[in-house]
Amino acid sequence: SLAPNQIAIARRVFSPEVGEVLFAKRILEAMPDGSGVAMIDGKMQDDATWKQAKVIVDLARLVARKDPELAAAYGF
Repeated sequence: SLAPNQIAIARRVFSPEVGEVLFAKRILEAMPDGSGVAMIDGKMQDDATWKQAKVIVDLARLVARKDPELAAAYGF
């Protein structure tokens, strides 16, 4: 359980960083079905990074449901 003054800290600690979410979204857009490879910013992205990106974006969507400010920052 959290005390009310700890909620903002918990959100900050457990919410994905905005830049991380935006990059993960780019990976998912470049490889919609998770197969193949894509070059993004000079780095190869494959199915393993696609899976990580999917986890990050799914978590960000859950966070965004409760936090309109982060929803906007994440681009949802």
